[in-house]
Amino acid sequence: MKIGVPSFKPGGLDAMVSAHFGHCEVFTVVELKGKKIVKAWELANPTEHDCMVPAQKLEQEGVEIVLIGGIGRRPLIGMQEKGIKVYIGATGNVKDAVSDYLEGFLKLATTDDVCQGCH
Repeated sequence: MKIGVPSFKPGGLDAMVSAHFGHCEVFTVVELKGKKIVKAWELANPTEHDCMVPAQKLEQEGVEIVLIGGIGRRPLIGMQEKGIKVYIGATGNVKDAVSDYLEGFLKLATTDDVCQGCH
């Protein structure tokens, strides 16, 4: 399974989770076998802000789950349409966010959880 986490540079397990999906510096992609992290790498976030481009890149990378602090309505719906599950409540560093997901502490995001246009 591959999990994507919006994060700050340089990415990786120790990178801090970015509070907003579309404005993150990079995505950290974490590959799991069961509940064990086997690999993590950085995936660039495009410099031109189009909130659907990151969703397309994550889909192309094979990401099945995204852990977020915040997200807008359009990218949330776009990822849901691609079959990517989005969980809200991610904080701390990427490794902590993945652990919180595995422990069941994060909530499956709905349109009630989206940002209301503030950055």
